[in-house]
Amino acid sequence: MTELVFIEGVSGVGKSTMVRGLAEDLTALGYRAKSYVEFDYTNPIDFYGTAYLTEDEHRALCRECPSARKHTIRAGDIRLVRYYNEDTPLFEEPLLSWLAEREFCYNPTRLVPLAAYTAAYQKVWENFAASIDESDDFLLFDGSLLHHPLNDMMRNYHITGGQAIPHVRALLRALGQRERHIFYLQSREIGAQLKRARQSRGQAAPTPEKIRFWESRFQNDRTVLENIGEPYHSCNISREHWDTVRSQIKHILTKE
Repeated sequence: MTELVFIEGVSGVGKSTMVRGLAEDLTALGYRAKSYVEFDYTNPIDFYGTAYLTEDEHRALCRECPSARKHTIRAGDIRLVRYYNEDTPLFEEPLLSWLAEREFCYNPTRLVPLAAYTAAYQKVWENFAASIDESDDFLLFDGSLLHHPLNDMMRNYHITGGQAIPHVRALLRALGQRERHIFYLQSREIGAQLKRARQSRGQAAPTPEKIRFWESRFQNDRTVLENIGEPYHSCNISREHWDTVRSQIKHILTKE
């Protein structure tokens, strides 16, 4: 049965790099492994550039643009429509702007109630769990359980880590009894780690305000992890060599 792997941690700890590297390691060992990183349009349980539509709004959209159906995710009575693939728009104006006005997660202008947000998310995860291709051994996700949902909820709904616990629990319930693994990458010096990551990406150094945000975010993550009733592994990338941590995670997954 396919196992799910969630690589989590604050910005700059190397989640995407770890997900890609583990997928390569597992494939080299003969396993079938797929990885989903940030901004991956094909990620079945994570969203960016996605509009939240009622059934009536979706029908109207499809009448005007039938190709919208192939970018649609069903979430009960709600339809989530992806309108960007990384930096590439999937619709032309004025539809692109119409969809952006109905953004689901990232700086939405029409914020849906938090309960509706969680309900749509949970339904998507339930549908995903029911449709997994069991020929895959591992599906690896970059920040899809904690990092991206908590960013959106903290920014849009101004919630604390404690208030985010019911949302994360709902997502895990949606997966049923399927085996999953949570690995939390952490650094003792969040500011220094974030500066190194920004430098390697050619980005400006983080401001003191940004560093304080991610230090606070780390505490919220820990609050969630310690209260969702799910086992997880903490991986200290400050003390251990990167390759050592990667090897340790690989051994846990393969039980070798």
